Amino acid sequence: MLNTENTELYSLEQIKCIDFMSQISQTEEADKCVARSSLLSKGINGTCCFYSFKLDPILDYKKKYKENWKKIAAQSKGYDLNISEEEIRKKLSENVKETSFCGLIMKNSYSALLYTYSLSAIDNIVKYDCGQGQKIFNIKKFHPSNRDEIIKKEFIEARFIITEKECLKKGTKLSFDDAQICWCETIPLSSGEFNEKNCLGFQISTFKEQLKSEMNEILKQYSKVEYKCTCSNNKNKIIKSSYNSVTGEIKVE
Repeated sequence: MLNTENTELYSLEQIKCIDFMSQISQTEEADKCVARSSLLSKGINGTCCFYSFKLDPILDYKKKYKENWKKIAAQSKGYDLNISEEEIRKKLSENVKETSFCGLIMKNSYSALLYTYSLSAIDNIVKYDCGQGQKIFNIKKFHPSNRDEIIKKEFIEARFIITEKECLKKGTKLSFDDAQICWCETIPLSSGEFNEKNCLGFQISTFKEQLKSEMNEILKQYSKVEYKCTCSNNKNKIIKSSYNSVTGEIKVE
């Protein structure tokens, strides 16, 4: 996980990759994207890459409606309420066009970012070009073997979980002890803003420091917020945590 300083730097550099418009062919567009790497600051161990994949249309429903997504999607499209997830995906994917964009990728996180994009793709396949021609990332061939990549993979998978029950279940199946999966709720203390609930991965040994970093990031979106997490790990231990941006108090129990 990036700390606050690195996150801000990453965001600034990311803009240098995505800030271009083009109506030319994908090959030329990819070349133009990669060429923008020359704009990146010295010391940035990354490059601009051109990505293409078909975005899974049910992700927006899941993000917005959580466990009620299938019922709401079926009702809004006039489908039978007993329709399966795969049937909904197939119907909604009929006219989905390929999404293409230019973005920054850090050289120490190629696999993690590509894995994230592949979980967002209908067929779990991502095409990308980082300057060596177009390549294909296939989720079925991604089998991380070192500790860091395995932890990243498990944390990435957690982000796509939409219920607290499944989120905490994921935590009990983690591969390493210094890791936990948390169901976290962002509760704005200002009127007119909605709660957000997400499944996230954290290292246990640096949990409090990460919460502080999260608080600083969330404060960019909300002025006053309470943040509560319930976490599980492979020792079947439940950890409660929270912070309040008004008081600055951070608790880990």
